[in-house]
Amino acid sequence: MSFNAPLNALKAFEAAARTGSFTAAAAELGVSSPAVSQQVKLLEEFWQQALFIRQGNRLSLTDAGQSAYPQLAQAMASLAALSAEMQSEQIRMNRLVLSAPHSVVETWLPSRLAPLMKSDQYTPIDVRIDEDPIDFARDKIDMRIFFGHDLYGDYRIHSLFTDSLVAVASPDFIRRFGLHVQDVPDKYLIHTHWGSGFSSSPNWESVLSLGKTINRHLGMLVRSSSVALKFARHGFGVALVPAAMATDDLSSELVVQMDSPPLELTSSYRIAHPKRLQSHPTIVRVLDVLSQPTSQSE
Repeated sequence: MSFNAPLNALKAFEAAARTGSFTAAAAELGVSSPAVSQQVKLLEEFWQQALFIRQGNRLSLTDAGQSAYPQLAQAMASLAALSAEMQSEQIRMNRLVLSAPHSVVETWLPSRLAPLMKSDQYTPIDVRIDEDPIDFARDKIDMRIFFGHDLYGDYRIHSLFTDSLVAVASPDFIRRFGLHVQDVPDKYLIHTHWGSGFSSSPNWESVLSLGKTINRHLGMLVRSSSVALKFARHGFGVALVPAAMATDDLSSELVVQMDSPPLELTSSYRIAHPKRLQSHPTIVRVLDVLSQPTSQSE
């Protein structure tokens, strides 16, 4: 003997109990009223319990029916929620959600993702700018690019690249002050503070290691490397930015690298995703293009 009640019979009973009518239940389920009645009869025989008192076109639950209905209604609601969640998950995975810091999205990321556009299997990408840390489940994030922390230990982590800080300025600024950073007045040094989530931010003291004291109150202060790069491009001064973020502007000669040596960053840029997605075709393709050497993606 099977201990599993027939699903169609359970659905018929739940709908009839909720609507109070075989006719209404039939309309909801897309079957005939006799079919609903027959399914309920099968369930009554299976459970060996009368579930309804039939009074003409009216239905009333018996004690057994009243006992069974709340648990069955809850179970059916859970199944419906699960089905909706799984359908939503499939729809969502047809549009990858990629989260990254503001500066990465504005500078490095677009050219790196460009090769995906040439593929016949291209999946649209929802790019979001978020601050660390993010909650993958709550924010419905598939992948996250991040820098300089270990907050995603429960996820699959891939290294993308290490970088160094370079000093850049506009061509007009260079013509005015020259290529030597040491000759630039403090009021033209653009300072970047990445925020409390980072153990350190770009600082001119590390670059100008010649005993020169920097007056940080004189220079412009911004909160992201991409903003620092924009102001440098427009001649506001010299910005200290990750080289990978300045690549396009340097290639286009919108900015020029000054003569100070690059300052290696102690942390690397990495990308995280849930372990369950490690074999997903879109995840694999995105990881492939983002991991290519810079010269291959430009």
